[in-house]
Amino acid sequence: MKISAFQRRTLRAAFFIIGAACAAFILSASAWTAYRCASPLPAPAGTAAEDLARAVYHELSPQSPFGLARWDGRGWNAEIEPKAEAIAQRVSASAAILIDAETGDILMEKDADMIIPPASMTKLAALYTAFRAIEAGETTFDAVVELPPESWAANIPPGSSLMFLGKGQTVTVRELMEGMAVVSGNDAAIALAVHISGSVQAFTERMNREMEQLGLIQTRFEEPSGLSEFNRTTAREFAAFARIYIREYPEALQAFHSKKSFAYPLPHNEPDNPNSSPVFQRSTNRLLDALEGCDGLKTGFIYESGYNLALTVRRDGTRFISVTMNGAGRGSAEGNFHRIQDGTEMMEWAFAHFATLRLEEPEIQAIRVWKGSKTGIRLIPGQSAVFTAPAGTEAKRLVPRLRIPVSLEAPIEAGTPLGRIEYCEGERVVRSIELIADRSVEKANIAARAADSVAMLVCRMFKIR
Repeated sequence: MKISAFQRRTLRAAFFIIGAACAAFILSASAWTAYRCASPLPAPAGTAAEDLARAVYHELSPQSPFGLARWDGRGWNAEIEPKAEAIAQRVSASAAILIDAETGDILMEKDADMIIPPASMTKLAALYTAFRAIEAGETTFDAVVELPPESWAANIPPGSSLMFLGKGQTVTVRELMEGMAVVSGNDAAIALAVHISGSVQAFTERMNREMEQLGLIQTRFEEPSGLSEFNRTTAREFAAFARIYIREYPEALQAFHSKKSFAYPLPHNEPDNPNSSPVFQRSTNRLLDALEGCDGLKTGFIYESGYNLALTVRRDGTRFISVTMNGAGRGSAEGNFHRIQDGTEMMEWAFAHFATLRLEEPEIQAIRVWKGSKTGIRLIPGQSAVFTAPAGTEAKRLVPRLRIPVSLEAPIEAGTPLGRIEYCEGERVVRSIELIADRSVEKANIAARAADSVAMLVCRMFKIR
């Protein structure tokens, strides 16, 4: 078929227009791609934004109750679990648990969800509530407490643990807290409760609110000293609480719980009777003298609970917490013997087999985001690189390996897991940490998204990052 001169001119014009359009498209696509690739990636979002992203991540991710989770030794040493079961069988207490204080990993447990009265371990919750009141400015450590008659030692039931408060004495909040922690003074618990909340009942209600806010659903109190058989908790929940208590108020260990003796009243406590002799008492926690690194926490006993002990020990940067409840014993000598034996065996086993390992986090570069309102994001660890590892594990032998995308597409929500760090021993991955978005990125407008689609194609074709 013969093409006319007009048709030839039309075809040439069409080819020219198409060629010019293609050239313009290629030039504009190249320019946009170059512009996008040259666009600076974002700086770190800052501590507040990163904390918020991690909070979102923890809300979205299934979390174990109160931050405790059974130690997963499959990547480290699968032979440890049978040894933990053997230790649990040898513990004489009816309920027990052993955790890493920093990571929350459960290393051993035995009927840890049995509901048992905490006895005088209750005073730890009372001390926590007092710390919270001091933190809120409601009282101070040096505030002088007016002692109500119900707190006088003479008015406390016979056989109770006492710091020996009496009428007319001058005593501070700090002294009451020490008396509760060291010699388990029931009189001190009553005086502190009335001082902070106006009554024992109001203070007890506040203790319960504090436990509720911590997510402890099986822990409830009828009074702050631990005498009531209707106070209740479990070994698991109390270990979780002890971990929180130590983390939030670490100064309590040196100030109160590690003290091996207590003397009261001193001359300044009885201004009207300066020649009175103080009563010297040993700490109820006998393991302070018997176990290396022991610096707390609290004993407890009533007939309905048996012999209880919340114990913590720190050695070489590793801290463990154990709780044993409903311990055996016909009398305090036998009860203390079993309490010391259980605590010692659990802790020595823990330090022989585990250590808290702190690993360095590799530097992570910013990642480009396409089709979004921001040019990129940074990935941050969803949790710290602190693990419970078999004793003797060397951090330098664990090599971090990043598993992260080359680029991402909007929208992105802060806290979304988008990669991970794998800590490897050779080719074996022994632990991994999820990497999350440090900020949110919304979708860009339709024109920018279309332009980015072309730029992404160009980058993929030419393997441009």
